[in-house]
Amino acid sequence: MTRHETKGERETSWAADEFAEVSLGDKRLDARLITLCDRFSDAPESPINQACADWAETKAAYRFFQNENVDVAEILAAHRSKTAKRASKHKTVLAIQDTSYFVYTSHPKTEGLGKLSLKKGKRVKEIDCNGLLMHSCLAVTTEGLPLGLLDQKIYSRKLYPDKIRRDKSYRPREHLPVAEKESARWLESLAHTKEVMGDTEVVTVCDREAVRLWEHIRQQPETGSYTIDIPRRSKTKHAKEREARNATVTVRCLRQPEKGPFRQLEKGPPVGG
Repeated sequence: MTRHETKGERETSWAADEFAEVSLGDKRLDARLITLCDRFSDAPESPINQACADWAETKAAYRFFQNENVDVAEILAAHRSKTAKRASKHKTVLAIQDTSYFVYTSHPKTEGLGKLSLKKGKRVKEIDCNGLLMHSCLAVTTEGLPLGLLDQKIYSRKLYPDKIRRDKSYRPREHLPVAEKESARWLESLAHTKEVMGDTEVVTVCDREAVRLWEHIRQQPETGSYTIDIPRRSKTKHAKEREARNATVTVRCLRQPEKGPFRQLEKGPPVGG
């Protein structure tokens, strides 16, 4: 949709269909959500004031984001429902999980941020920065077509007192139960995927950050393998030189076990590694 389209044309946009079932408690908020989605999809790289048609629409957008009655969970639920319907038309769907890091160190007045630690090689000390984490689970067909989000959570890491953070021998997260650890986000997305996808065959895909899955995957038989070429890399400030080589990648998969940390996901979607 362009900025010159009429209201009637706007009602038939993709956003109007995608969020037809959303209910934010006020029809005006529902309509504003659809307008904003259309605007941002037209200019996803633009800031709010440039994506909106005029100053009045820009102010309306900021009021929408500041409105406490706007429930993010309600918006996501409507989108997840549409994602599940699209996925039901395919025999197998991939549920790809990953975490994104948003750094806001240059925004000192922003509240609710947590500490993010970034390391840049052996010769560079640990760098602390402020920001948020977003863990997403995206539904994708086996041909690579994105279908939509199955789950998404934005959160900040808990801040510990400076005395504890300076004590390198103390790792508070290691003493937390599984449900309270940051790594629980992988399990939560698995559970939420199972809830929304029903009987659709889903293969959950995670990178090596989901370390709690490895001990189970390593015990499974190989289902296939393939060879990839790793190119040569020159030495840099933050990385060693690497010679070109071939690497063999093996594939294993399993369903969540009935016992252990994944028991709450019994009969859940397969996990591959």
